[in-house]
Amino acid sequence: MEIWELIQATKEKSDKEIAKMTQALPVQLTPEEVKLVRPIFDKASIQWLLFGPPAHVKKQLTGVLGAERTETLYKHLGL
Repeated sequence: MEIWELIQATKEKSDKEIAKMTQALPVQLTPEEVKLVRPIFDKASIQWLLFGPPAHVKKQLTGVLGAERTETLYKHLGL
């Protein structure tokens, strides 16, 4: 799963559907975590594809997922 696919899913799918999609990732999200990351991903732009998410996004994700899970997710997504 690519970062953009995950971001698009947050715009189109339910929390439960997204949580199920993340089972293919090394970091799986619960529906409750999806609710918390959805507002972060709602701010995504095409620049994220070119340059990666801004530093403040990583900080926000770390607040939701914790440092270790965020690092694992970033590494998996090549960020």
